[in-house]
Amino acid sequence: MKKAMMIFLLAFVATIYAQPPGHKKDGPRNEMHQKMQELTPQQRAELKTKRMTLDLDLSPSQQSEILQLNLDLATQMEKRKAERKKQGEISANEMFERTSKMLDVKIATKKKLKSILTEAQFEKFEKSHVQRKKQMKRQYGRKKR
Repeated sequence: MKKAMMIFLLAFVATIYAQPPGHKKDGPRNEMHQKMQELTPQQRAELKTKRMTLDLDLSPSQQSEILQLNLDLATQMEKRKAERKKQGEISANEMFERTSKMLDVKIATKKKLKSILTEAQFEKFEKSHVQRKKQMKRQYGRKKR
């Protein structure tokens, strides 16, 4: 009986590990993700601004400033995507440069947001940003390269 249970357990574990990586991403959610990737930077910026308007109750002047900020970020992201596709492997120094530039952009973006939003709006934005990061981490886990 013990041998039969061990064989059953071994077979069960083997079938779980035999699942292809990313098998959970199939279906309508993956299709939606693919369609969102095809949006232009202008469309992405508008959608992000509208989401922020709903979450933070932005005034019309804040909306226009944040739209411009989101548009700048979206165009920068498109440029980085194109550069990544062109390059194959990168050295440690190039990785350091990329990461440093990305962090500089994040710092500048945070400063701009802080100057555009009120204190209460900025606190709410920070809380939602942290929650979104936790949710993404919990949903997808750490990516293995």
